Amino acid sequence: MRHFFLFLAFLGNSIALANAPRVVTTTTDLAWVAGELLGDTKTPVRSFLSGTENPHYADASPNFIRWAADADIVCLVGLDLEVGWLPKVLSRSGNSKVQPGGSGYCDVGKAIKALEIPEGPVDRSMGDVHPLGNPHFWLSPPALGQGAQAVADVLAAANPSSAALYQSRLKQLQNRLSKLHATNKKRLDTLKKKPLVIEYHKEFTYFLSAYGIQSFGSIEEKPGVPPSAGRIAEIAQRAKRAGVTLVLAAEYSPKKTLERFKELSGIPIVTVPTSLSKGQMDYQAYQDSLIERIVTVAGEHLASSKN
Repeated sequence: MRHFFLFLAFLGNSIALANAPRVVTTTTDLAWVAGELLGDTKTPVRSFLSGTENPHYADASPNFIRWAADADIVCLVGLDLEVGWLPKVLSRSGNSKVQPGGSGYCDVGKAIKALEIPEGPVDRSMGDVHPLGNPHFWLSPPALGQGAQAVADVLAAANPSSAALYQSRLKQLQNRLSKLHATNKKRLDTLKKKPLVIEYHKEFTYFLSAYGIQSFGSIEEKPGVPPSAGRIAEIAQRAKRAGVTLVLAAEYSPKKTLERFKELSGIPIVTVPTSLSKGQMDYQAYQDSLIERIVTVAGEHLASSKN
């Protein structure tokens, strides 16, 4: 009898694998989430981006269009992050399932509690302001766990026979993200004083909020607009006087601007990837590495400030 139930479980998993929808995501982080929910399938999850690019900007390449045409589901970060390129990819794909409103269109941002939603009217003179809120939520384990719900729901709709399996994996994933968040929060608590951090661009807002790290804003005066020489000098002096501990910046942030800010302020720069890379799809390892960099650099800067 035991062997019979094992056979049924194996058969159920085989059917789930055979019926698994073809999923494409805009970012590697969402590809990781979808992969965790799908489990092992014959068709791996694809990501348009490799994890090294600025996700605001991409070209509607023929490969992207072909992948979207073949997909059952396309998952996007949303909150207008990909508004400059994804609509072109989807419209040119000719795939009705993955168009906005289609059964395979998965807007993950709608499942999270967005931060920094602007008040009042928004126009281009304000820079790259997102009317629906800051879209860079995936660096926060709790926020990514919220977003995973949207992925699980669209997978279940595409493959109802595996809906319970996706929901079970969702709960497991959310529990792991919760434990990861709690563990790394304790590591930050080893610092006698919480660091005061300034970002180059507001890409770490959810991360900082999740871990209770104080934010001094951004080096950019307007999001997406390179800061002027006057702005760099002014914000560098303000940050220095305020006791800012470090700068967090993406690896694709302008190096000359960061170097000038460091020269004027004496504040160390921590440049990091803001997404998983296709060669290293391990969210826990990424979070651990980022926390370690912050703890190390902040600890050294706070210690040197006392001398």
